[in-house]
Amino acid sequence: MTRALTIAAAVMLAAGSAAWAGPAEDATASITAVMDKFNAGDFDAFVAAHQDGALIVDEIPPYVWGGSGSIQRWGADYEKDSQARGISGGRVDLDKPLQATSDGRSAYVVMPSTYRFVQNGTKMAARGSMTFVMSPSGAGWKIASWTYSGSAPTPEN
Repeated sequence: MTRALTIAAAVMLAAGSAAWAGPAEDATASITAVMDKFNAGDFDAFVAAHQDGALIVDEIPPYVWGGSGSIQRWGADYEKDSQARGISGGRVDLDKPLQATSDGRSAYVVMPSTYRFVQNGTKMAARGSMTFVMSPSGAGWKIASWTYSGSAPTPEN
């Protein structure tokens, strides 16, 4: 019996992390993939990754968006705020989750983040976190809600 358990454990270890992936890890992978697309300038993919009516809380006015078309309205407000403040090249770099849990019907993921951009020629960064609520959709996950909470931006060397 001990030998059978040892062989089973070795097979699972050899299979790699995919054997251990669950809903929380899958939801986290979806977040990472969509933020990579956002950082590459693919706003359409970012929009498509959200449920219609996703609830968004962010640091730009009016600070909260909900209801049908919320992600598109957030995008328009983000663009308007960026233009008004001389911001370009915005990107969000995420780190490993502080928390990722799921009951299979939804997932809650908190990730440290750094929002980087150029403001009037100066590289800036704001460290904080993003909290996501994810819902399963077809073969993947969609963003039902996200919140950005961070420090005031400072020059980045």
